[in-house]
Amino acid sequence: MDQLKDSFRSNVQRSLLLTAELLKLLDLFANHGLSAIPFKGPVLAASVYGDLSLRQFSDLDVLVKQDDMLIAEGLLASQGYQPATDNGIGLDKGIDPADVAYVGPKYYTFVHQNHGTRVDLQWRVAERYFSFSLDDNHGASKLVPVIVAGRSVLTFAPTDLLLVLCAHGAKHQWQELKWICDVAELVRAEKERINWNKLRQEASRRGAWRMLRLGLFLARDLLDAELPLEVSKIVEKDFGRASIVPRILTRLFAETPEPYGDFERVIFYMRTMDRWQDRARFSCCYLSQCLRAAITPTSRERELLPLPAPLSFLYYFLRPLRLTFKYLRLALRRVFWEKTPRPTSD
Repeated sequence: MDQLKDSFRSNVQRSLLLTAELLKLLDLFANHGLSAIPFKGPVLAASVYGDLSLRQFSDLDVLVKQDDMLIAEGLLASQGYQPATDNGIGLDKGIDPADVAYVGPKYYTFVHQNHGTRVDLQWRVAERYFSFSLDDNHGASKLVPVIVAGRSVLTFAPTDLLLVLCAHGAKHQWQELKWICDVAELVRAEKERINWNKLRQEASRRGAWRMLRLGLFLARDLLDAELPLEVSKIVEKDFGRASIVPRILTRLFAETPEPYGDFERVIFYMRTMDRWQDRARFSCCYLSQCLRAAITPTSRERELLPLPAPLSFLYYFLRPLRLTFKYLRLALRRVFWEKTPRPTSD
């Protein structure tokens, strides 16, 4: 009990600090004319769970327009934040964010130098190859106000939020129970106010009807989310005997779950898409992304071989060579390791 109390107090303190930081950043963006939409994190805890202390979160997710990414980065830098993207490419390198998205995530991570707050600055909810998307304006016409720490903040309407949560869970193969809990709590909080027929139409229009049904099925079966009778019948018919659900549960509750391989992720994505057109588009975009990832230069190539600007085109040839050498070396190391006799114990 003492451990639980200490953990709870630490979570409350962290949640309040992150919430205060979010409100400060939203004011900063608004003062410079940037439209920023916070979601998940403090906003989800306050609007769906009804209490900042009832949901654990460790970072801040903010959606901005792609054209505002460079301005937003500058504003974050003025507050002591530094880029911390996985691929090492900063927005200040003169690279189009749309191109960088092929060799990295759909967001950029910034970490504060002093208190370590992490901000994920995003310009789209899902990658281009994913069938689900919001409108170009991020659904701004349907934003709703929610009260966060006594402040009114605009975020996604419940219908859009439910689609975002289910698409996010499907994208990550529902590997964490808290994502299912988010769906269950949203249904609990907004069940009577959600227009379920309109939700179905919106999900179908955005290519997320099957993702929505899967998320609702998991929330109902694992956490007793009370769905309307007709919706419950639909999700039971679709996923009651589907092989995709046992695979999710096996990984979800495994003591040491094995990560999905690339091929398994592709198959999972395919099975959560509504239409064959989405699957065909996904295949083409995924192959295109892999190709662009193989040739689009990163900071590693620039560090390996500094070149003057007139010769920068050579990086497009250097990257495939570097990757070929890298993976060839890994393959040879694996073969050597498998052929090396292992010491045996008596």
